[in-house]
This record gives sequence, C-alpha cells and structure tokens, in this order.
Amino acid sequence: MAARAPRPLRLSKEEWLELEKQTDQRYEYLDGFVYAMAGESKRHNEIVLNIADALRPIAKTRGCAFQVQTVRTWVAQLNRYYYPDVVVSCAEEPNDHEIHQPCFIAEVLSSSTLERDRREKLDAYFKIPTLKTYLLVSQEERRVEIYQKTPWNLWWSELVNEGSLEVPCLEARLSLSQVYAGLAVPEAQPLDP
Repeated sequence: MAARAPRPLRLSKEEWLELEKQTDQRYEYLDGFVYAMAGESKRHNEIVLNIADALRPIAKTRGCAFQVQTVRTWVAQLNRYYYPDVVVSCAEEPNDHEIHQPCFIAEVLSSSTLERDRREKLDAYFKIPTLKTYLLVSQEERRVEIYQKTPWNLWWSELVNEGSLEVPCLEARLSLSQVYAGLAVPEAQPLDP
C-alpha cells in the first residue's frame, strides 16, 4: 500500500493572523487553508504604483479608501481573504486591516498567478455584492482585461496598447498610458483567432 501524504491542517482566522505575525509573510486564507504570497517584481510594483498615482487622489476626494497590496479583502460567502494589488472601497469599512465592501480591484498578472487571478479570484471577487470592476493587468505587454458587473451580467472587455476604461465607483477614467507610465512594456501583439 502506498503511503499517503498528510492532509493539510485548516487554520482558524486567528491562527492564520498569528502565522502572518510570526513569519512576517503574507498568506491568502481560503476557508482555513493558507497559501504564501509570491514575491513581486519591480515592474509589478511600478504598475501598482502607477495605478495608485492615477486613482488614489480621486478616491481621496470622494472619501473612498484606496489600498495597495498589504490590506486584505474578505469574501464573506467563501470565507476567503485575499491581498489584491489594488483595492478601492467607497463604503464605511469597520476594520483598519480589512476591506469588506470593495468597488474596484486590480491584480497585476505574473506567470505564477495568471490562471488563479483569471479563474479563482474572478469567481470569488464577484461574490462580493459591492464589487463593480475587476482588472487584470499584464506586465509582459500593454494589455488590460476588464470585468465589470452590470445589472444583468458580467461584462468583459480588453484594452490593448492604448485606450482608457471607466472606474464607475470613482466616476473616473484610467488609461493604459497611466498604467504603464515610465515603463518599457512592449506593445501587445494581436491574438490569433
């Protein structure tokens, strides 16, 4: 009979938070299971900062919370906590360390997170009733995928090389030139049909 690997232990929220304190590392929490966050590249961080430069002043004037990378976002229906690259909430948030009612989330893609951001997180984030916009931002080419909630469904679009998108909860626009400002990110090539 083959030996079986031990089943991973589920942690309580309190145990997970204690683990983060003891290890000085961020872990995403998925209903008791924890996963270490991957390290980011300089380009990844520059894109996050560019989005912050473009949208944070607008969020502040509207009284919205604007956070990057280190504030967790709770998906109540799934009992999950993620650390989005960018998160905006225009609601009253009861906790200084958590966002419960985001209206905008952006994730900067990497080869290790691409499929997870596109599938798992897309599904999870849109279980949050207040979320209106979710962006997936490529750091390999000038391409941004946009998912926006409408009263009837989820609407997908894409910006390639140029253009801008609406951020409804901030009544603002975000352009690709702002996202990629100062970065030598190559133009996206057309996808084969």
